[in-house]
Amino acid sequence: MATGSNKVRGLYQKNIVLGRKEDGSYMRKTLYGKTKKELEMKYIEITQDLNNGLAVWEKGMTFKELAYIWLDQYNPIANERWRYTQELIISKHILPSIGLLNVKDLRQIHLQTIISGMAKSGYSTRTMKGIKQTATRIMAVAVDSDLILRNPFQGVKVPVIEAKERLPITPEQFKLVNEHWRGNRMGAAAMIMLYTGIRKGELLALKWEDIDLEKRTMRISKSLSMLKNQSKVKTPKTKAGKREIPIPNILLPVLIEVRKPKGLVCSSARNSPMTEVAYKRAWESYMFHLNECAGGITGNSRKTKTVWVIEKFTAHQLRHTYATMLFDANVDIKSAQMFLGHSDIEVTLNIYTHLSKFKTDEAIESLNGHLDKLSEMKYEC
Repeated sequence: MATGSNKVRGLYQKNIVLGRKEDGSYMRKTLYGKTKKELEMKYIEITQDLNNGLAVWEKGMTFKELAYIWLDQYNPIANERWRYTQELIISKHILPSIGLLNVKDLRQIHLQTIISGMAKSGYSTRTMKGIKQTATRIMAVAVDSDLILRNPFQGVKVPVIEAKERLPITPEQFKLVNEHWRGNRMGAAAMIMLYTGIRKGELLALKWEDIDLEKRTMRISKSLSMLKNQSKVKTPKTKAGKREIPIPNILLPVLIEVRKPKGLVCSSARNSPMTEVAYKRAWESYMFHLNECAGGITGNSRKTKTVWVIEKFTAHQLRHTYATMLFDANVDIKSAQMFLGHSDIEVTLNIYTHLSKFKTDEAIESLNGHLDKLSEMKYEC
């Protein structure tokens, strides 16, 4: 982009924009010529360099510099959660490989190598698509600023990796959660998620004022969005997120034992909303607790190593277990949709369909096993 030419001190001059600096301000260059024709030739030459991806300033812009220009200047009203996620994607997955390379030197193979490596490491297709989308958007700034002619990352192929099946907790894990919820501050929280199916964020925003033990109901109206060292309470994305769910009889004694007059049901050690770091530490502590209850060992020095006798599980697996219990109890689809807070009944139907297929496969396997045993039996005349 250039402004009109004018004559100063006997020379014709024209300003041209080369792109943006790290702080987002424009990088400009003034061209000079003794004649209009000389000036025009210089303008054509530098424009061709820009179109061919050649640096026209002393130090070529690196991908890292461009990435933070995109993050800071091209997304000024993005929310904190989005910015945190994008920064994590950039710093963890992209910058270690290509952060110090000049934008003009980047080719499709650079990002393709990153994506292929992630596929071999077991990353999901969704995660890899997010990496490609972020990297491509960053390079689009270079195209729009005439730093390169075309975006080299648009043609990157993302392998289709079958998503890992979301499984409920095992019978052994179920028993541990129920029998050893005391002794760790996340024990009661796990029981709540197991027997109400609420999401992790909904649990961490839940207050005792939202629980009516007389009516045996729990009101869900908000969720906690966690960042690394900060958190923020937000309202659900859909109307379905706001709901009133029943408290089953098995959960009632737990709530009666741990209840407080007011405040958060599950908070940090300082009674404040949990950050992502605080939650990870609390959940890891809970896993160690269950492991010890099952006979495992928690290492506390270089000489003592942790011995795991259980398989770790996540909060979302507790929610999936709740959905499985609804299915097993023959709870109708509409009620299950309401309890789980699904805005689209198709989501609930997909879960029920998957569970139905699992039950069918289980039944067929059981039948085949029974028939195989019958065929092996020897009858005496």
